[in-house]
Amino acid sequence: MLNSSYFFPEATLDYHDLGELTDYDIEQHLNIFLVESHAAGYDKVLIITGIGIHSVNGPKVRPLVTRLLAENKLIAQYKQASIENGGRGAFEIWLKDKIK
Repeated sequence: MLNSSYFFPEATLDYHDLGELTDYDIEQHLNIFLVESHAAGYDKVLIITGIGIHSVNGPKVRPLVTRLLAENKLIAQYKQASIENGGRGAFEIWLKDKIK
């Protein structure tokens, strides 16, 4: 069972720091972050998407990231972050072991 009280991310991607993004940009940032984190041997990473309350046309980043996480082969598990790590506006991610 996943226990968020023990979740200390080794790397964080915060979409708030990246400004306005296209769907392509969102996907590229996510893929690069996950590939680099996996290559570095990280086990746990955090992705902060926000919940989209300030988006003019409704949430954009979170729904797309949710779909992309479900499809990504480097991810063992993911879930909505604990309140300490961003709650509904973030994901706690466990990466698969790096093949040596």
